[in-house]
Amino acid sequence: MNRSGGHMLNMLSTRIARTARLTRPVYGVGDVLRLKSGGSPMTVTWSGPVLFASGNWLICQWFTDTGELMQEMFPEETLEPAQVERRLSAAGQ
Repeated sequence: MNRSGGHMLNMLSTRIARTARLTRPVYGVGDVLRLKSGGSPMTVTWSGPVLFASGNWLICQWFTDTGELMQEMFPEETLEPAQVERRLSAAGQ
């Protein structure tokens, strides 16, 4: 790697470390969230900073009404804890 390539990589590493220190994720893997605008409950599978935007981002997964598994990345500030309804089985009543 040439000298300028190494310098760019070092600057990028410093920027990632600084971003990670400044913004602590509110939500973590396993949390069940919902978009503030509504929608299905989603489970967080990854949480942290990304290179292309400021703040923390979350990768979430959920199932559609037809059972299809979906996955998407969201900025943390667009999500809130979901109120998950618990269903009792006939045996657990």
